[in-house]
Amino acid sequence: MSTSPFDVADAVIAGVRARGDAFVREQVSLYDSLALDALLLTPREVRIDGALQSALETAIERITSFHEPQLPRSYRWTRGDSAIVHRVRPLRRVGIYVPGGRAVYLSTLIMAAVPARIAGVGELVVCTTPAAAERDELHWLCNRLGIRELYRAGGAAGIAAMALGTGSLERVDKIVGPGNAYVTAAKTRLVGTVGIDMTAGPTELVVICDETADPALVQADLDAQAEHGEDSAVTCIRVGASFPIRATRVIDAASIEEAIAIANRIAPEHLSIQTRDAERVAESATDCGAIFCGPFSAVAAGDYIAGPNHILPTAGSARFFSPLGVYDFVRRANVISLGSEDFAAIGPLGARIAELEGLPMHAASLNERSHACPAATSPR
Repeated sequence: MSTSPFDVADAVIAGVRARGDAFVREQVSLYDSLALDALLLTPREVRIDGALQSALETAIERITSFHEPQLPRSYRWTRGDSAIVHRVRPLRRVGIYVPGGRAVYLSTLIMAAVPARIAGVGELVVCTTPAAAERDELHWLCNRLGIRELYRAGGAAGIAAMALGTGSLERVDKIVGPGNAYVTAAKTRLVGTVGIDMTAGPTELVVICDETADPALVQADLDAQAEHGEDSAVTCIRVGASFPIRATRVIDAASIEEAIAIANRIAPEHLSIQTRDAERVAESATDCGAIFCGPFSAVAAGDYIAGPNHILPTAGSARFFSPLGVYDFVRRANVISLGSEDFAAIGPLGARIAELEGLPMHAASLNERSHACPAATSPR
């Protein structure tokens, strides 16, 4: 009898809630065949290959430069003698889940940590598998990004530890980063206990191509995204093109307009447009996580080094979710300071609305202050 990811997540969350690090160590022993005394590490100082370091520095610079304009700003709004401040402040503590199956996904760490740092998040903790946590490259990158906590626990156990806290790990306010079905299930179950970026599923790519497209480049993009796993959904929509393509689905559309309509219904994580006037065609693409225009806009460039974020909505959720950005690492609050003159004008109006809604105590709260205002007047 198979067990669903949500059943596993529920059991793991209960175990972490009850027993903390001890339960997580048991999970690591079970799934990674390791006995760990310390789950939480401080990244060690290491050297890495110079060419890789240069590539990572370039990625960090481009991703930083792209994301910096996203920083939301506080503002002050006034009306009469009232002043209201829309206050934007960074989250205090964020957990970044870095997948660590066949490899260590340094790009995911950069995509999450860079906008968090721009937002001003003070504390970042990285959670990944024990195998990935052994890699010098991850330790170097954590130090480069100012991350001082590395928690060695993959899957649902790592998510639950970050959300709930354990003896060694202080809980976080929000968790970002993709993972497998068990990671996604745990994040979904823990919404409300902790903030999350989005629910992630298998990777998706739709390529729209016409007869001007280079078949080798179209196939290269499809193959690259299919490389993520057997559940990757890669679709090619051909418009006036007949060259053979290997994909999960191949659809022949009668026009570019029909192709875009199909893509919008799919709402894919990635959309590649390899047609004439690709940027113009992209204007009609409304429900996509990231859109790549033209032959040189390889989807894989967006995964690593183009600049925009690669943590994107999947499973059709691009209809309502957006790419991870600086705005995901701030919280907003409104600070309201009403003056007596302004309140005298609006208090009775609010009381009338409260009475209509059947909330007499709300109305009384407003009327009591209206009577106390020296400038109080009856509304017309």
